[in-house]
Amino acid sequence: MKSVCIKTNHEDIIEYLITTFEKLPINVCISNCKFKMYDNVILHDMERNESEFYEVVAIVLKSAIERFYEKEIIRKCIKQNYFYLNEAEQEYVLKISNQIMNLPDNKIGYKNKLLKNLIKRYIIENKSIVLDGFMNFRVKEYKELLDNIVEVSVVSFLELTSF
Repeated sequence: MKSVCIKTNHEDIIEYLITTFEKLPINVCISNCKFKMYDNVILHDMERNESEFYEVVAIVLKSAIERFYEKEIIRKCIKQNYFYLNEAEQEYVLKISNQIMNLPDNKIGYKNKLLKNLIKRYIIENKSIVLDGFMNFRVKEYKELLDNIVEVSVVSFLELTSF
């Protein structure tokens, strides 16, 4: 039996993960426990279908990352790299970036596949994942792709305002 422990201190993420996993038509045992400093969502594969188990967990974690981390990563990128834009301009660039993020994967560098594969590779090799640590140290390629999307958004914004 394979298991994965997802660690975080964000109650909204814990609630999202538990709700999402409970809705899925896969046979997993889900538990939520607090150990030391983290709340943990622990998943146990009851069908012994490792490939499908890791795929589903990676997809759900990808969705959680997009929902709870992605916008903040983009916002920080805009503030750090395009600090010369005023607050309203930065918000407009954020809006353009979010529209680009909704484009099909093949138009924006296979973001979904990249993130899912990073997560899947990590959870196959490790029994637990600390979400904040994973986002800080294990998703360099993903953050570079988001930086590129912000850059395209800024160029689009500047072209719009140069008329």
